[in-house]
Amino acid sequence: MNSILPYFLSLFAATALFATNVWRGIDDDASGGVRRVSTLDGLRGYLALSVMLQHAMVARSWLVTGSWSLPHDPFYAQLGSVAVSLFFMITGYLFWDKLVSQQGRMNWMAFYIGRVFRIAPIYWVASAGLVLIVFWRTGFELHEPAAVVAGSVLRWFGLGFLPGKDFNGYENAWVILAGVVWTLKYEWKFYFALLPASLFAKRRLHLPAAIAFLAVAIVCANAGGSDSWSFWTLFGAGMLTASLKQSGVRIKLPDSVASAAVLVLLAALLFAYPPLYSSAQALPLAVVFFLVCNGTTLFGLLTSTPAVRLGHVSYGIYLLQGFVFAIGFDNALVRHLVTGHVGTFWLVTIAGVLALCTISGCLYMAIERPMIQHGRRVASSTAARMTTWRDKLVSQRSGERPDAT
Repeated sequence: MNSILPYFLSLFAATALFATNVWRGIDDDASGGVRRVSTLDGLRGYLALSVMLQHAMVARSWLVTGSWSLPHDPFYAQLGSVAVSLFFMITGYLFWDKLVSQQGRMNWMAFYIGRVFRIAPIYWVASAGLVLIVFWRTGFELHEPAAVVAGSVLRWFGLGFLPGKDFNGYENAWVILAGVVWTLKYEWKFYFALLPASLFAKRRLHLPAAIAFLAVAIVCANAGGSDSWSFWTLFGAGMLTASLKQSGVRIKLPDSVASAAVLVLLAALLFAYPPLYSSAQALPLAVVFFLVCNGTTLFGLLTSTPAVRLGHVSYGIYLLQGFVFAIGFDNALVRHLVTGHVGTFWLVTIAGVLALCTISGCLYMAIERPMIQHGRRVASSTAARMTTWRDKLVSQRSGERPDAT
């Protein structure tokens, strides 16, 4: 169980899958107005798969012991926290970079509409799948009052604002989604925090503001405050990276040297095994993140077409991974293969990776990208109507003023 080879074989299988021309329809940009960094696009898919592969080992243990807990192996135990940490840094980087580039003048209505259309469609697909599985496993009969069931079901469609609850007598419903939706709560908190933060997204303010925010987050995280400060540290690291880029701060290294440095840093971090989501984990990852945003390609991997395609579908991979375990692992035909020999477990897991990537790719083209594009149109038309309404209001008020005498 200690071999890391299956992890890299799984990533290789997913990369090979998206190297085929059948997925060329994914290549169209759907950034939702966010300025893209190709190396980050290439990174995201591997981060989502890393979370999935950690949860595959957790799910195996769950089927054997009934306990959903971290793997004992240090490498696999850290995969999820490292990936989520880098995801939060990506969020901090992209949206602070956008805000700074616009000198804090964001069209907030369009921004939040765009976020809803980006997050909601696949989230609701995942929620609908969870509800269907719960009713299937409870015999499609009500075991609680209808109003109670309806209220609990609606919470699962709350886009991360409301924690999901067990319903209809089914325990541990969150396991169906592998417990991944908790991160969206912090994503939304960051999106709303951008509104007051825009006051500091000015030419001479954004860099000291980012430094101060990161410093405060680190101090609070290490002073025994709320665990949320650990996650704000990660957003702050992304913001600081964006401000450094906007200020022209770059490290000019040959890609081979920078790529080797990233791999050495990651290997050292995984070997050291610092506390998860601690500053000791976050700060080395911040250096890795800075190098990747600086153009480090990991010897060309992160800018390759398959990696970028994986990045486009990473949200689906992340949100839908639980179904691989809830359906693919937890059934009479496959369960003994998952809980038996480690070799058969990894064969089933790699098959699950390929199935998950295929489904996520199809849903991206059929649902995600069309809804992102529709969100842009809705945001644009809403902004236009708001401008028209504001101009009419100003005109009416001007007409009501008495003439100067």
